[in-house]
Amino acid sequence: MKNILLEVYDFIKNPNDQRIKNWSLELNVKYLLYILFFKFIIAALIYIPLIYFLDKIEPLVYETRIDYKSNTFLQVLVVTSILVPIVEEFIFRYLLRYNKLFSIIINKDKWNIIFKILVYTSIFIFGFGHSSNYENNSTLFYCILPILISTQLIGGVFLTFLRVRFNLLTSIVLHVSWNGLLSIIPFAITIFEKPYENSSQNHTLIIEYLNYNTNKLQKFQIDSTSNRIFKIDIEEYSFNHILDSLYQFERNKEDVLINMKLESKKGITKEELKELLSDYEKSELQ
Repeated sequence: MKNILLEVYDFIKNPNDQRIKNWSLELNVKYLLYILFFKFIIAALIYIPLIYFLDKIEPLVYETRIDYKSNTFLQVLVVTSILVPIVEEFIFRYLLRYNKLFSIIINKDKWNIIFKILVYTSIFIFGFGHSSNYENNSTLFYCILPILISTQLIGGVFLTFLRVRFNLLTSIVLHVSWNGLLSIIPFAITIFEKPYENSSQNHTLIIEYLNYNTNKLQKFQIDSTSNRIFKIDIEEYSFNHILDSLYQFERNKEDVLINMKLESKKGITKEELKELLSDYEKSELQ
């Protein structure tokens, strides 16, 4: 594994358009798996803790309102984990090999000079292009942006290395595998996550965090009388949507999908419910 990382380092230090020697499918798969594993280690030990720390300084917003139609697990898996990686690999890395068409336009010596520029430019644009993943628009956010997109910059280096040394299919497989892990792992974690509970003599509030919408119908039922709420049964609605519906309050923070159930013997006011939701936000969403 160390030798592979050194090869990647040598490549990015001095990019050259040369395919790996003694190519074989076994060698191809070996490089692919080692690099995938190394990306996972970087994310787990460095990037995720760093993002957690930065989020405390500048709350990161990826989506202020969940689009229910595009938030099913199957759609996210197909679009984010398959279609997007394929399109991005063709856009950013398809041209990073000398071919017969290029030979008509430019000789190999000039290509070797241009190639280095193409490598660095593609990695830079690929990394900073992912700044569109965020909806933040503050001065502090732009100060920490290079750190936030560092995982895409590093990923761009690995993808470019595999594309040049092996082929475009190899970089596509790595990209698809990585995006697939980013979609599947959070979903798997929430299966074992316990719902949030807030109980008193008068009420029981249970909120369950969800990753994705299912194909079943959403539910938004509130039982209230004389300005007191006795029961709430909400399924697969976003937290921001609920606040907007109940209080006409626009929460400009990261949205989450939840199920929410409330039962109250004597009933609670809308303001008391708002305090309960505020407690949930403070304990679970910050």
